[in-house]
Amino acid sequence: MNFYVVLALLSALCMASSGIIARYSGLGAAELTFYRLFVGAFCLALLLLSRGELKLLKTRPDWHVLLNGILLASFMLCFLLAIHSISLANAIMLVYLAPPLTSLAAHWLFGEKLNSASSLCIIFAMLGFAMMQQFKLDLALTPAQLPGFVYGVLSLLAYSAFLLLNRKPDPAQSLYQRTFYQLAIGACCVLPFLAEAKLPVAADLPWILLAGIFPGFLAILWALTALQHLPTRVYGTLAYIEPAAVILAGWLLFHENLNLLQLAGVLLILCCGIAQTLLARPAQKA
Repeated sequence: MNFYVVLALLSALCMASSGIIARYSGLGAAELTFYRLFVGAFCLALLLLSRGELKLLKTRPDWHVLLNGILLASFMLCFLLAIHSISLANAIMLVYLAPPLTSLAAHWLFGEKLNSASSLCIIFAMLGFAMMQQFKLDLALTPAQLPGFVYGVLSLLAYSAFLLLNRKPDPAQSLYQRTFYQLAIGACCVLPFLAEAKLPVAADLPWILLAGIFPGFLAILWALTALQHLPTRVYGTLAYIEPAAVILAGWLLFHENLNLLQLAGVLLILCCGIAQTLLARPAQKA
């Protein structure tokens, strides 16, 4: 189990790298999302080619994989659309209701029972996340902000559905095949948003490759691997490492302020992740 915990943590860190790449590259949100998914799928195809397993992609994906590809693009794009009319803090708060919502859904759908200790870990991880956001949540929405709120809720629901559907995949579908098609289908879903995008120049290529390799290929492959083997409540709690890493990266790389409240939130999330992992051990051995 420790191996899959490490994969979940590495996936969260790779996901967090998308913000750093976006700030340094200057690429548009839709462009970055497309390159992240398309290059990610291409990297996975190269991996299978190097291993002589490209034939795995000949298997037609089932409807779960097709839907997951749409959900993957949807939660990314809806989040980006949400921040056009509501604050970044509000949009992030909405999206990161997905891990506890997914844990509750798994409790009823998959029989992954939530005991008091596990529930407290989720609640305290959410508290740590709110501390990192300095409890900035503006609930007074104007008519102009309403579309952004709707997009934020859609992003939350798409992310939750994506996690749940990947928790119990069809065993007949290869992990590599599922990952490839989810990335490729997600990239196709983003294409309509690139109608006015310019072709990349040579200076963009390193950032495009980084976006495809880290928050694309590695992040999604490791996330899907970890989801298959970790209880949803554990994966959901560890997912809060991503915003914690973003906060720390902003402090280290961009000299953004990191106050004691935010630092305490980061530490609280780390402690909850460790506790949730330890709590899950007996269940894994049984």
